[in-house]
Amino acid sequence: MSDLVALHDGYAADYDAQVQAYDCHIADLLFGLCYEFTRPGQRLLDAGIGTGLSARLFARAGLTIYGMDFSPVMLDICGEKGFAAELKQHDLSQIPWPYPAGGFECVVCCGVLHFIPDLDGIFGETARVLGDGGSFAFTTRLPTAAEVELPYERQIVGGFEIFSHAPAHVETLLTQHAFMRRKLQKCFVGDDLFLLWIAAKH
Repeated sequence: MSDLVALHDGYAADYDAQVQAYDCHIADLLFGLCYEFTRPGQRLLDAGIGTGLSARLFARAGLTIYGMDFSPVMLDICGEKGFAAELKQHDLSQIPWPYPAGGFECVVCCGVLHFIPDLDGIFGETARVLGDGGSFAFTTRLPTAAEVELPYERQIVGGFEIFSHAPAHVETLLTQHAFMRRKLQKCFVGDDLFLLWIAAKH
């Protein structure tokens, strides 16, 4: 895990500039899809907050931002932007998360889950920390194959393990953890196709 943290720390300083140069607007799109289900004063947890590109949009809309990430360098950059109420260094694959049950009205996980093979624990923790009716906004990478026998495809891209999760498997996880899908949108990031999901906790 320390090697993976070092990989993410290594590009943290240039991350915001890289996103802008790449014309990647997936955070803006996820925010737009989720906006109608949020309101000022709500507490939002950004799971894998990184440098805060996703969370800052919700902060501007009046939500109170909490964030966790396993990269200390990314957290430092995010903290310097000054919009987060609290930031914690924590690997979101490590269960349980350091937050109380029902503590948030919204959880966002943008541009993160394609680094993680098994999403079951993450969906379970999201359900635990969300109050009833809370929103879960997240992205997954779409597999290249039309039919995926396993829950995900695995590739090595730029030294990173990348996991493309089968939509049917994601739908199953949502159901198992008492979520109802509200919206689903496809989005290209470069040549890769991602899915943007908005779900609500029953």
